[in-house]
Amino acid sequence: MSVYNAERYLPEAIESILHQSFRAFRLICVDDGSTDGSAEILGRFATVDSRVEIIRQANQGVVGAANAGVAVCTAPLIARMDSDDIAMPERFAKQVEFLDSHPDVVAVGAGILEIDSSGGALAVVQYPTSHEQIDSANLVLKSAIANPVSMLRRTAIESVGGYRPEFAWVEDLDLWLRLAEVGKLANLPEILLCYRQHAASGTWNGGGTRDECLVRLLEETYARRGLAHPEQLIRKCRRPRSPAGPLKWAKKASRQGQWEIACKHLRSQWGTNPLSARTWSATIEVAARSAVACAFGKRAQFPPIPRYRDAA
Repeated sequence: MSVYNAERYLPEAIESILHQSFRAFRLICVDDGSTDGSAEILGRFATVDSRVEIIRQANQGVVGAANAGVAVCTAPLIARMDSDDIAMPERFAKQVEFLDSHPDVVAVGAGILEIDSSGGALAVVQYPTSHEQIDSANLVLKSAIANPVSMLRRTAIESVGGYRPEFAWVEDLDLWLRLAEVGKLANLPEILLCYRQHAASGTWNGGGTRDECLVRLLEETYARRGLAHPEQLIRKCRRPRSPAGPLKWAKKASRQGQWEIACKHLRSQWGTNPLSARTWSATIEVAARSAVACAFGKRAQFPPIPRYRDAA
């Protein structure tokens, strides 16, 4: 688990790992130069549970933190975890069992439940389960393994050189593409992680740097595999992305029938930017979907979110 200024969500993330039904693990937390209360939180957990180990370093970014953690791993399997997410209690047990019975698989992910900053359910995301489907999706930028719910074979990640700093912001996609060339990838159909969406998340903050990394990654990968130059995909990389924030989360929740959550984020948007055309457009979309839901009783069924109320 790489940690940088994560004090708001860190206790719950750690508790979700310590409450795994599979008990034989070390939790290596890399404090990547945090300036908030993250270091103190980590220290408290390490004091009461000997499985928690802390590496402290000057800030090197997510790739430097991830590689620092991988470097001290000695077990045959490495599970990744983000400091703002919540792992389901059976995550490790199910992934270990799968890898034990599929020796040709070098990395396995799972489905995720997207949640907002306060833990409200937004949407379930299911990923393809076969190696061929996963690799094909990755090649066209439909990232098909969620990094914070991945479990990898240590020998495989070491054989391809770990995460590469030159592809920061897309380091996970780069890793999946290289791992697919030395073994098989897989996803479990179960929902094994609550994936936190919030404006401070690294997923949303790469900007133009992320886009240019994607371009270089595509060019290198397609050349390495002897595939035709992906001009259409490169143009897609350079298109503007919609920003993270209340509107994105309101629409995401409304598409799953989570109208209360959608309205919460709409109220936030109206409070900060009531004159925006995007605000009005999203409001109309959410209202229309709400009307359909009332008429047809359409509402997605989500798995229960683990709650660790004493974590803070």
